[in-house]
Amino acid sequence: MGAPQDWAPYSSVHEAARVYLRDPDLALDQLRSVVDFSAIRSFVMSRGFTEESWGEALWQEVLVTDGHRLVMWRADDYMSSPADGGEPHRVLMASVRSILLSTITDQVLSTEYEVLGDGTRRLSEVKLRMYTQLVTRSRQKSATETDIYCESFRFVKSVDNGGLAQMQRLLQFGRVLSQAM
Repeated sequence: MGAPQDWAPYSSVHEAARVYLRDPDLALDQLRSVVDFSAIRSFVMSRGFTEESWGEALWQEVLVTDGHRLVMWRADDYMSSPADGGEPHRVLMASVRSILLSTITDQVLSTEYEVLGDGTRRLSEVKLRMYTQLVTRSRQKSATETDIYCESFRFVKSVDNGGLAQMQRLLQFGRVLSQAM
């Protein structure tokens, strides 16, 4: 697959996945198994590369909401380490996760603007952070104190990471989530 097209101009997750993801059929099949596409109220997509010792690894992400759940599809490339001593090989690990919006306790939708020389503002970054009630770990500090860490999610789009249309779509996604909480 060559360079992906921008997904933001597309109003359906199906069309957007086809132009943006490396593995659209897998993503769409797995998402379709847990959410009715006609119920999707908003979605965002991300992808990126990490440099690994064995080469370049791609991660892909689709987030959708039906107004009741946050459904996340994620796929990552990695190199397997077979327990039986066989040859390591490249693997694509894909998962779908559903989180009830009622478990999200806090949402922060932040916008950053660049102030230009003439005083006008230009949108330069959008961040969506969500904090849940889902405990991921705890650490006992003393006999009476315990630190509890809850699941949180962070999504960022900027001028350099997605551009204006994707920043606007992340704003829309965050607003839809806020209205449904």
